[in-house]
Amino acid sequence: MSPSPEFSRTSVEIASAYVAGISASDAGALRALRSDDFVLEFVHGDAFEDPPRSAREAELFWPRWFVAFPEMDLEVIRTIAADEVVVTQWIFTGTNSGPLESMFGVKRIEPTGNTVRLRGVTFLDIREGRIIKETTYFDVATLLIELGVRL
Repeated sequence: MSPSPEFSRTSVEIASAYVAGISASDAGALRALRSDDFVLEFVHGDAFEDPPRSAREAELFWPRWFVAFPEMDLEVIRTIAADEVVVTQWIFTGTNSGPLESMFGVKRIEPTGNTVRLRGVTFLDIREGRIIKETTYFDVATLLIELGVRL
């Protein structure tokens, strides 16, 4: 695999572009930053028997999230970086005005109109100018409670 044209970008620049893509609900921008063998892992998936997602499955996840939260903000409050990994601590704020499809052990959560605010941490593993793995830890309990899902 030859390095991407983005290879000259630093890991922080790549991570910043990824966060900007999420904030802009731009699935195409996210796809362009990921490797062909990209893996998306939500650590809370362990509790819901939800395994890490392949690059193809990740392509389905983000557009569904953007439908559920068309008005959202992802504020990075702390970044720690090395050559091949960037860790971001963030706060997500969004209004749930679309359905949230098949996650967290729930088949579908209908739009609530509720605004949610939750905190999380994401590790981005980067090689040859592409993100090869995204591992995210976030407060699923807060998300579900703020959406009104009974636990």
